[in-house]
Amino acid sequence: MENFNHVFVILWMLFGLYSLVLIAIMADLWSGVRKAKSLGKARTSYGFKRTIDKIARYYNTLIALSVVDTMQMGGVWYLDGFYDYSIPVLPIITLVGAIGLGLIEIKSIYEKAEDKVQMESIGKMAGRIIANKEDLVEVAKAIADFMQENHKSKNNDTVRGEG
Repeated sequence: MENFNHVFVILWMLFGLYSLVLIAIMADLWSGVRKAKSLGKARTSYGFKRTIDKIARYYNTLIALSVVDTMQMGGVWYLDGFYDYSIPVLPIITLVGAIGLGLIEIKSIYEKAEDKVQMESIGKMAGRIIANKEDLVEVAKAIADFMQENHKSKNNDTVRGEG
């Protein structure tokens, strides 16, 4: 019966870790929606689809880590039962992975919305340059448009007192 209690506690720990990762993802989603709203950007299904994809990727990772933890805990259980080694049976690998995923979400929450917009505009400019790499006039126009857009956004920040 004691072994069943250990398994029950471990399952609750895993449930807690999985739940906390989901809460971190939802906090990032909420933060992203607020950032988009403050920039006047439309909240589209594409952004929400990205969150669903993120949940799937994160949970695939957590499940794989939990499988490795199951192997690790089986080995620890064997050593404890047959060789009297007293090592705690904990899902330590899943715990470390969940902490890492949580830290990624915290970083995402604290990123400035303006920095994300800046990276998007740099990506658009790079795409235009690559698409028109043979036409130097178009390349120059893409760079000029980027610089003009960047200058406009800096002027708006200064007017609002953010510069």
